[in-house]
Amino acid sequence: MMGGIENHRDKPNYKEMSWMIFQEEFGSEGDCIDWLFKTRWPEGFVCPKCEGKGCWKITTRGLYKCSTCRHQVSLTAGTIFHKTRTPLLKWFMLIFRMASSKTGVSINEMKRELEINDYKTVWVMAHKVRKAMADRDSKYKLAGLVEIDESFFGSKSSGKRGRGAEKKELVIVAVSTWTDKKGKEQPGFAHAFVAKDAKAKTIEDVLKRLGIKDEEIKPLISSIRSDGWRSYQTVSERLGLGHQRFVLRDPKDSMKLLPWTHKIIANAKAVFSGPHRGVSHKHLQEYLSEVCYRFNRRFWERQAFHRLLFACVSATGLTRDQLMARRLGEQSQ
Repeated sequence: MMGGIENHRDKPNYKEMSWMIFQEEFGSEGDCIDWLFKTRWPEGFVCPKCEGKGCWKITTRGLYKCSTCRHQVSLTAGTIFHKTRTPLLKWFMLIFRMASSKTGVSINEMKRELEINDYKTVWVMAHKVRKAMADRDSKYKLAGLVEIDESFFGSKSSGKRGRGAEKKELVIVAVSTWTDKKGKEQPGFAHAFVAKDAKAKTIEDVLKRLGIKDEEIKPLISSIRSDGWRSYQTVSERLGLGHQRFVLRDPKDSMKLLPWTHKIIANAKAVFSGPHRGVSHKHLQEYLSEVCYRFNRRFWERQAFHRLLFACVSATGLTRDQLMARRLGEQSQ
């Protein structure tokens, strides 16, 4: 537990932010420390061990010692910043860029802007931010009519194409939809997952993961819309879901008949081939989570920084060793 931050998460203050405002509010390391302290303990320090209210700061170690039980607390414990050697100001600058950019950020560019010599340090920081994005989006389910389709990501090859493609990663994309006051369909929340195959069992597991809360028996999803692939038909029958089938006789029709999933797919491929110049299959899921996170908050662009900053404070980070254990693979540029 992190003291008072649990209560503060319920009603976070998502302030609108521009680069000019950011520079005014976070002009120094002290500003970032003050923000984190007030966010963690909005009503003053609370010891996570004894709930004591008084403390003093151990400046040489960046810790707070409870004046009641003498328990020492790190300000960054329970956040993606825990045990970091990088100044919080540089973290906040990276978070601002990742939140405000519509296409993602180049690690090499951020390495120069943040004046960090080690490429891997910035690469790990960015992946920790992506984990915070994924953690936050994992709390949201899909409901109603859900459009679902899959696509393949990877380098171009002359091998087999389509659902049996080799040397490519299969990604299943699902987007909930809703109808506005004018009767026009709009996209809601989106999720994308790397999957081992497009078999019925895999798709069923994805839909259950996205549309069933722990305490509910029935799915929140009422029906699905797909390209008519037999696995989707099988799953809809198993789960008792309605099924809108659009048989795609021409791949070019996919944008018309399944517009929302293909918008996510197109966005992801544009981002991966743009600032990242290719994404390793070992880390494809993290980049997909980033694309979906940004799409899911497209209506709150001015609040994007504070929304992501709160997500980073509310999530625990991966360690550098955990990330590097997967091997860097093809580095994102």
